[in-house]
Amino acid sequence: MTTLKLEAQPRSLVGSKVKQLRRQGKVPVVIYGKHQTPENIQVDAFTFDRLLSGGASSQLLEVTIEGVGIRNVLIREVQRHPVRHEPLHADFYAVSMTEKQRVHVPVVAVGRTGGLAADLVMVQSLDHVEIEALPADIPAHVEVDISRLDSAEAHPITVAEFPEMPGVVYMTPAEETAFSIVVTRAAAEEEEVEEVVDAEPELIGRERDDEDETDE
Repeated sequence: MTTLKLEAQPRSLVGSKVKQLRRQGKVPVVIYGKHQTPENIQVDAFTFDRLLSGGASSQLLEVTIEGVGIRNVLIREVQRHPVRHEPLHADFYAVSMTEKQRVHVPVVAVGRTGGLAADLVMVQSLDHVEIEALPADIPAHVEVDISRLDSAEAHPITVAEFPEMPGVVYMTPAEETAFSIVVTRAAAEEEEVEEVVDAEPELIGRERDDEDETDE
């Protein structure tokens, strides 16, 4: 798997003083981990945001700290501005390349569901899947072929059918549904109306007439 890279510098400003960094286009970051003493660093906001947009939140990230060295990390948390959505702070988890990690990676549909009737639609109910793998084996995403979903009778695709990937173990339950074909709401409502129209009417008036005849 491709390792993403990010340049960083040691950070001396902490607390409320980090506002100065943000004005300079920097994001304050803390690196921590099982075998890692917490380190305060700073990274370029634009570069970091671009990496996040490319899927870095679930991939191994190689951080080169100026004058210090290299840290292999996973992004654990990113705080964003509520309006501008720019990154304000991040937590990186330092990992050992020989210890397996559990992470959630995106699920991406590939292929086409050709020939679907107008009243049918493909639904993706699983956006991410949990996996366990060594840091170097963590994929950017998992691609799932949905081309067999071509009719209302097609069985849903579950995690059990996800592709095998070297060094990757799926931790999400195998029976969990990821993709399925469902009838659209409009079609379902139309079917309900047809059932009501086709139903045999209750002969209330006739029963009343029968009762009157019995009374006579």
